[in-house]
Amino acid sequence: MGMFRMVVAFGLAAVAVGAAVWCAVIASPVPRAAVPTADPGKALQLDEHAGREAATTITVVRATSADLAGAQQGRIDDRANQAKVMIAHRLTLPAEDPLALTLRQGLNRPGDLQAFTDGGFGALKVSGTALEPTIRLAPLVTTTGDRTVVEFAVTLLRQFPTDKQLTLTLEPPARNPLLVGQRTITLAHRGWTMMALQGVIPEVEQADTTGFTVARARVIAGLVPNGTGFPDAEVRDDFSWGTALGVLTSIVMIWQLLRSLGTAWWQRLPNRELAVGLVLAAPTLLIPLFDQRLVAISYVIMFLALPAFAIRHVARTVPTSPPWTTRDVIGVTVLGVAVALGMLAWSWLHEQLPGPFLAGAALVVALAAAGSGLAFSGDLGIRLVAMRAAVVSAGLGIGVLALGLWIKALLTQVYPPDSVRLVLGLAWATIPIAAVAVATRGWSRVTVLCTIVVSLLVQGWPTEWLDAGSWSLPVDAPLPKIGALELNPLMRGVLGLLLLGFVLLVLRLRRLGGSVDSLGRPAAVATMIIVLMVLYLQPRGIVRVADSPLPLAVLSITSIMAWLSVRWLLSGPRPPLVEPRTPEEHRRFVRRALHKRLLQISEQELFRLGRGKLGAGELTMAEFERRRHDLERALHKHDRHPETAFGTAAACSPWHNALHAFVVSLLLTLPFVLVYGWPSGVDVTSFAFDARYLLALPAFGFFYGYFYPLIRGTQPMTKALNLMAAALVTELSGYLPTLFQPDPSAADKLQVAAIVIGEVAMVFIGLGLYWEWRIMHLAGEPWGRVRNIRSIRSLGAPLLAILIAFGTAAATTAAGQTVSRILQGP
Repeated sequence: MGMFRMVVAFGLAAVAVGAAVWCAVIASPVPRAAVPTADPGKALQLDEHAGREAATTITVVRATSADLAGAQQGRIDDRANQAKVMIAHRLTLPAEDPLALTLRQGLNRPGDLQAFTDGGFGALKVSGTALEPTIRLAPLVTTTGDRTVVEFAVTLLRQFPTDKQLTLTLEPPARNPLLVGQRTITLAHRGWTMMALQGVIPEVEQADTTGFTVARARVIAGLVPNGTGFPDAEVRDDFSWGTALGVLTSIVMIWQLLRSLGTAWWQRLPNRELAVGLVLAAPTLLIPLFDQRLVAISYVIMFLALPAFAIRHVARTVPTSPPWTTRDVIGVTVLGVAVALGMLAWSWLHEQLPGPFLAGAALVVALAAAGSGLAFSGDLGIRLVAMRAAVVSAGLGIGVLALGLWIKALLTQVYPPDSVRLVLGLAWATIPIAAVAVATRGWSRVTVLCTIVVSLLVQGWPTEWLDAGSWSLPVDAPLPKIGALELNPLMRGVLGLLLLGFVLLVLRLRRLGGSVDSLGRPAAVATMIIVLMVLYLQPRGIVRVADSPLPLAVLSITSIMAWLSVRWLLSGPRPPLVEPRTPEEHRRFVRRALHKRLLQISEQELFRLGRGKLGAGELTMAEFERRRHDLERALHKHDRHPETAFGTAAACSPWHNALHAFVVSLLLTLPFVLVYGWPSGVDVTSFAFDARYLLALPAFGFFYGYFYPLIRGTQPMTKALNLMAAALVTELSGYLPTLFQPDPSAADKLQVAAIVIGEVAMVFIGLGLYWEWRIMHLAGEPWGRVRNIRSIRSLGAPLLAILIAFGTAAATTAAGQTVSRILQGP
C-alpha cells in the first residue's frame, strides 16, 4: 500500500470515528416519560346516590358437632382447632335508589353474589383449611317506609393448627365508585382472644367485641381461642422425608453425572478447568437472592466472564476453527446494520439529535467508513473484494454511531428498554454456541443461527420483545415471575443455563450412541438416567380443592423411582444376542427366526392332531415318527433362540432407534394434552420446564429405542410391557400423597389412577406394536408373519390398546374438577 493511500485510508477512518464520537457527545438527554399520578379524589369517588349506609358484622365461634356434620370426616383433625366464621353485610339505602331496584330484581348468576359483596364490602379471607365450601345465602331485601335494607350472609368453616392463629384479612372494596364512603365493621369474638389488629385503630375494643370504621383500608386480625398458650421453645423433629429425598436425589444425580463424564473426560486439562470455573461461578450467580446491592457482580459473571470462559474453552477443545466465509461476514453486517438503524430511529423519534442532522451524520460516517475500506483493500486488485470491504466498513461505521448514541442514552438512564436485553442476550448466546460446538465437535452455520434465536427467546417471547416498551420509552409494567422468582435478564440467563445443561446431556447421548458397537456403554446408561431424573424432577406443589390445600406430585419421589426403574429394566438374565451389523444380516436373522417359529408351530400341530389321527387309524405310528424326526432334525439346525432376532437393534445405531421410539411415543402422548393442558411459559425456558410432563413418557420411549437389546424381555411386546410396568410405577409414585389423602373421594382417586394407567398402557402397548412392525419392515417382511390378523391371540394386544384408548378417553371426559386439578397440578 502506498503512503498516500495509507494516509487516505486512516484519514477517512478517523473522520468516520470522529463523526460518530462527536454525535454521541452533543446528543441531548432524552427526557423521562411522565409517570401518571393517581387522583385521590377520583380513587375515592362515591356513587352519586347519597343516603347509603353499610355495616358488616363478623362473628367467630368454635365449630360445634352440628356445624361439622356436613364436612368430610376425613378432613377433620381432632388435634386442630375448628372455627365457624359468619359474615353479615347490611346495606341500608333509599327505597328509590336504583341499586335497590337492581338488588330487588335479583342478580343474574350465583357468581354475581360473591362479586357484588366482595366488590362493595371487600373480600374477607380466612386462614386455615376449608372444611366445606363457602356458603352464601340469598340476599334478604326488606323495605320500611322510604328505607330499604339488604342483608347478605356468608358462612365459612375453617380448621387450623393449635400453634397457629386464625387470621382474618378484610380486603378493601374493589368497586369504583364506592358503594358508601365508610363502612362500620363489628368483629364479635366471644371465646376468642384478639392477638393482632393491623391497618386500623379500633373505636370499640372489648374482650369479646372489636369495632372500627374503614373506607378503603386493608385490615388484618389474628384470633386464638381463649386460654391458648405458646411455649418459649418447641422441640421439633429435624428429620424430614422431603429433605431426605431431596438429598438422596442430589447425590444420585451427581454420581450419575460423574459416571456419565467418565475418567477420560477428567483427564483432559481444559475439562478440569471448565469444571473448576463453573463451580466458582455458580455461587456468584445466586448473589441477588441474598443481597440486591451486589447484583452487578452477578451480571458481570453471567454476561461477560462466562461467555469469555466459554470462548476460551471451545478454542482449546474443538479441533477446527469456524469455517466462516465473506458471505457470513456480510450477513452479520446486514443484521448489525438493522439493529443499528433501530437505535438511530429511536434517537430520531425521541430527539436525541435533530432528524436532518442525524441523517447527515449517518451518511457522512457510512461514506467515510466505506471509503476507508476501499482504500485499505485497493492494493489487492480484486474489485469484488474491495466492494465487500466497503460494505462491511460502512456497516461498521453505522454500528459505531449507533453504539455511541446508545452509550449516551445509557449514561442518561433513558434508553430503548429492550436494547439492554438484546445486548445481554447476544452476549449470553456465545455460551450455548460454544457448548454445542464442543458437544458436536464441529461448527455449523444453521446451528449457530438457531442457537442465537433460541438465546433471544430465553430472554422472552417476541410478544414481550415487541410490546410498547420495546421501541419507545419504558412502560410501567412488572416483570413476569415464576413462583417467587422475578424473571429479570439475570434469572432468565440462569434458567437458560439449566436448560442448556439438559440439551448437552441429550447431545452426549447422540455422540455416545452413534454406532451399533456403542450399545450398553456405562456412560450412556448414566446419561440416560440423568435425563429421566431431570424430567421427573417436577414438583407440582399444592393445589386448592374446595378451598383446601391438597399435596400433589412430590419433588423427588418420581425422580428416584425413574432411576430405580432404569436399573431394573437393564438388569436380569438375557439370552445371548448376536447383533446384526448390516441390514442384510438383520434380514437373514429374522427370516431364520420366522423359519424356526414355523417349525415349532408345525411340531405343536403334529402332536395336537396326531393324537386323534393315531386313534382313528388315519396315521400310522411309523409315519408319525418319521414326521417328528424330520421336524426335530430341522429344528436342531437352528441353534439360536427364535426370539433373539426380534430383540436386536436391527442393524441401527442406538440414537437412530431412540429417535424413532421417541417420536412414536410423543405422538401417542399428545392426545393427553387435553387432560394436562398445553405447556405455557413467558419464555422458551419456562415453556420447556412446563413441558416436562409432556416429555416424560416419550423419554421412556427414547430409552426403549436406545437400549432396546438390553431391556428385559425377548421380543418387542414383552420388552414394552416391562417398560410399561416401570413407567407406571414411576408415574403413580408422584400421586401417592394425593391417593393417600382423605380429601379426594374414592371415586376421584380411582379415576386419577385409571387415567394415568390408561395413558401409560396406551403409549407403550402402541410402541411395542410399532416396534414389531418396524423390525419386520427393516427385514423386508410383512408384519402379518408375526401378528396374524386371523388369530385371536395375535389380535389381543391391538384390541387391548384400542380398549384402553376408549376407556381412558371415557374416564377423561367424565373427569370432574377435582380430578382435573390433581392431574394438571397448580
